[in-house]
Amino acid sequence: MVFIAMYPAVAALAMFIVLIIMILLRWGPKICKVRHHALPDDHEWDEKTYSQPISYA
Repeated sequence: MVFIAMYPAVAALAMFIVLIIMILLRWGPKICKVRHHALPDDHEWDEKTYSQPISYA
């Protein structure tokens, strides 16, 4: 019986959380000042890592 009385509040809270997630997905980079591009893949990292000359002297 208590859950029936709290159902509108729980539904409103859930919709608010969904709204916040949608806003962050759409305007997250502008709001949070996060990076705008994906991290490089493993192939690019391998090229940068092993491009140094090896000396056996």
